[in-house]
Amino acid sequence: MNNSITYSWQGAYQCAVLETDPAHMAQRIDDALWAIEQRLGSTVRIDNTENEAIEFARNALAVLRGEWFGGLSESMNGVVPQKELLKLNLFRNSQGKTELLGTFPDFDSAKAKLKEYLVVSPGHYVIYDQTGERLFAESAPEGH
Repeated sequence: MNNSITYSWQGAYQCAVLETDPAHMAQRIDDALWAIEQRLGSTVRIDNTENEAIEFARNALAVLRGEWFGGLSESMNGVVPQKELLKLNLFRNSQGKTELLGTFPDFDSAKAKLKEYLVVSPGHYVIYDQTGERLFAESAPEGH
């Protein structure tokens, strides 16, 4: 994938690819597939570069699911979990790394968790909605 462009679904995809806990893997893969499906269903035009990135990500997620849960053909059935319409993602950027900290059903719960994280772990925090629109950001200096 082209690392200079960030798409709304990439955070969920990266979380799935980087997950190492078997207890969370299935949910991470489902979240990534759901994020991709939301993007495909949006009214915003998808250019060739993003379309290629989506195809790459979907194939990689199918392979990942096959590796973790067996049966590659079963993993490529394209079933995407149905979820609530509102979904907010909280990310932290620290020392050049972006990390998904959680997904929340409403703005108040996402902002409350952001405040908790900010107290114990300084950095730059951003809340995005399901379309990738930045709703809120807050920072605290690192290294103090």
